[in-house]
Amino acid sequence: MKALKPLSLFIIHYSLFFSVALIVACSDWDEHFDAERQVVASQKVSLWENIESRSNLSQFADILRKTGYDKRLAASQTYTVWAPENETFDYEGVLSFSKERMVKEFVENHIARNNYPASGEIDSEVYMLNEKKMHFGGKSTYDIQGVSLKGLNLSSSNGTLHTLNGRMPFLSSIYEALGNLDYPIDSIKDYILSYDEKIINESKSKVGPVVNGEQTYLDTIYYEHNDLLMLFDAYINREDSSYTMVVPTNQAWSKALEKVKGYCNYIPSFKAVESIENKKNETVILKDAEAMKDSVAKAYTIASLFYNNNLFDNKKLKTLAEGTKPTCDSLVTTSGSKMYAYDAANLFDNAKREEMSNGAAWITDSIRIPSWTIWNPELRFEAEHSNQWVFYNYLNGAPLVREVQKQNEEVYGHVSNNCYIELEPQNGSVNPDIYFYLPNVRSTTYNIYIVMVPANINSKHYAGELKPNLMTFIVGYADDEKGSLKQQTFKNIEVRVDSLGDEPGMTDYTSRLDTVLVGEFTFPVSYLGLSSVARNYAPYLRVRSAVSNAEAAKYDRTLRIDCIILRPKELDDYITEHPDYKYDKGRY
Repeated sequence: MKALKPLSLFIIHYSLFFSVALIVACSDWDEHFDAERQVVASQKVSLWENIESRSNLSQFADILRKTGYDKRLAASQTYTVWAPENETFDYEGVLSFSKERMVKEFVENHIARNNYPASGEIDSEVYMLNEKKMHFGGKSTYDIQGVSLKGLNLSSSNGTLHTLNGRMPFLSSIYEALGNLDYPIDSIKDYILSYDEKIINESKSKVGPVVNGEQTYLDTIYYEHNDLLMLFDAYINREDSSYTMVVPTNQAWSKALEKVKGYCNYIPSFKAVESIENKKNETVILKDAEAMKDSVAKAYTIASLFYNNNLFDNKKLKTLAEGTKPTCDSLVTTSGSKMYAYDAANLFDNAKREEMSNGAAWITDSIRIPSWTIWNPELRFEAEHSNQWVFYNYLNGAPLVREVQKQNEEVYGHVSNNCYIELEPQNGSVNPDIYFYLPNVRSTTYNIYIVMVPANINSKHYAGELKPNLMTFIVGYADDEKGSLKQQTFKNIEVRVDSLGDEPGMTDYTSRLDTVLVGEFTFPVSYLGLSSVARNYAPYLRVRSAVSNAEAAKYDRTLRIDCIILRPKELDDYITEHPDYKYDKGRY
């Protein structure tokens, strides 16, 4: 045998190396080719076909079939699906949901519109079909809302498929929680949801052809609309908001509603108050007094339950822990009513906090607010507001609105809104007389007050003699089912605007605004919400100067009226027992 030369050995070694390398290279290429072929194959079919064909997604696929989303993911709309793999979530638990809940909390919680591939560095917020916002992030390894991705970027003809190592968490909004919280809250839930309606979200729906003059949609997206929530600015169904809602149990709701209904005693018909003076017999008819009682009472009961966490001291509610009391100056409902510190501190006693995607729901067995906060508040009627139904008639003098530019520092008290009306007699021998409408009174007992202003309110150089007023007050009201009109008179009440009185710290004052109790009166009929008939049918307070000619030197016939206050007797009794109590002052 001939000995091989070095070159021959090199050729042999090189040939062997090339053959081995070629074998290895061909193997890598086949694997690469198979992968590419698989990607190409997946791109030719829909998301649904890709999900259905994978055995590790059979549970997810089953849920899609049950909810009809197999057809949606087979259509042309582009989606990204994050599909939890088998045995990584409570499959049987999800199957126990109602179809609506299964769609909202599971299916739509894992699907988003448009393509969201997992590549490079990601730090983004993704809105799912149920409008929940999820954080999608990572670099080389990825997660969405804390759940790690197992399979990435399976391209389909209508989007991208990722697989997950678990179910993405679903956090209900307050609105959604009303339907799935495991508490006896059906009363409040049914009431709120009775105002629901679905409206097409045109900006998110895929537009189709116009058919018979009407726009159609290939993929119709709806949003929930609720007139009741809009009425109270309580958008607990929006994910971009933050609210606290006090959620009463059925027992708590029934108890509060029964109390509020007591302030809403409507009657079938009302006679016009002008009939007293003009001898008319006009009436207004309510179609269903009982239905109105129920409707108004429910609306006022629910008005006490909502708080915007982004306003005022309400911000402290975001982090309020269960079993603690809010430490704040006040809390303000979305309807504008205010509870100061003492009442606010008791609002969440023994309540259970449930965290929500847009705030918190506090489940309570009692709506712990005073009745005068919203349901039966103090009513304050500014005398100068004649354009807001305050007065409708006057005799023996025309009321002039007087503005307090710079109050005389020798006068005790402050004129609300820095304005009052002045009714001067037409001549020295007559008494001025004025009627004030009292809209929105409840069927309850009030203490009626009037605040009178001294003549020297604007100047300490007032030249005239300060005298008290002597006045008579008449309450006109509907009395029975037919709306029959009656009157109650409070006679000869002296108003001492010229005296110092016994208020502490008044020794340096020469006169005062005098807040005088006219009397206690129970209105048998409610006028709450009857603004459309208030000008002609609301009850009234008639204010008259009652000075005889023999008393003219002792009393002032001119009436200077700041405001009229109707304070619920239950509030007045509470103030008597708690003289430092701070509450939301009246309005109408």
